Amino acid sequence: MTTLYLVRHGEVYNPTGIIYGRLPNFGLSDNGRAQLQHAAELLAPHAPFEALYASPMQRAQESAAILGAHLKLEIITQDQIIETGIGAYQGKGFEDLPKPYITEEPVHEGIECAASIRQRILEWTEEICRRHPDGKVIAVSHRDPIIVTLLHWTKKGLEHLPDFDLPPGGVHEITLKETETQVRFLK
Repeated sequence: MTTLYLVRHGEVYNPTGIIYGRLPNFGLSDNGRAQLQHAAELLAPHAPFEALYASPMQRAQESAAILGAHLKLEIITQDQIIETGIGAYQGKGFEDLPKPYITEEPVHEGIECAASIRQRILEWTEEICRRHPDGKVIAVSHRDPIIVTLLHWTKKGLEHLPDFDLPPGGVHEITLKETETQVRFLK
């Protein structure tokens, strides 16, 4: 049984309020750093951890660095847990996104669909279970990939994505067993 702690990166410094997607140079705000300090405090009682994985995006790397310093873990960068591909909408305002922007199958040019997000995260999760069959691992990722996967594990439809509460720095504990998956939000 592998236990995965999925952590959403902290709040991003984004003074112009654009869709940053996979654009470089979007790091944490002061509040985002504080959120990850809190996440580290939530995670500490669950130690020891075998590994700390993070998306290659700056905000996830900075978030993982805070967790790693607190929990004494090195960061392993994983492309599979990167932010949702948002294509030409990067750099635009959030009001420019189609609604809903994440659909089960590809509908909007350049926007990664839920099926693609889910597949890459679940494939990565299977790999993690093989690497750490009885261990605890942390992964720092992004809102949409985390929520799409949590909806799958909790057997809820994509229509729940817009209202899913996953604050920056939020931590979910996922117990991955062969017969079932248990999900719990840490507060």
